[in-house]
Amino acid sequence: MNLEQEIREAIAEVAAVRPADIHAEDRLREDLGLDSVSSMELLSVLAERYDVDIEMEEAVAITTVAQIIEVTRTRLGAPS
Repeated sequence: MNLEQEIREAIAEVAAVRPADIHAEDRLREDLGLDSVSSMELLSVLAERYDVDIEMEEAVAITTVAQIIEVTRTRLGAPS
């Protein structure tokens, strides 16, 4: 499983949506229904799984699935 798919799985757990229904252009709040609590839960899951730390100020600016994948990929130093 690649990083993008793993992150979709993590989002699915928090958003109670099937991973297959999650697309890069989906907005975390508007399309997937994440509120501030579930958004924080997602950041916690990613921090635990990948040992990445996303600052609160940066997290607030993340609005799409693609953005959270890119931020995680950048933190890990993984190629795009």
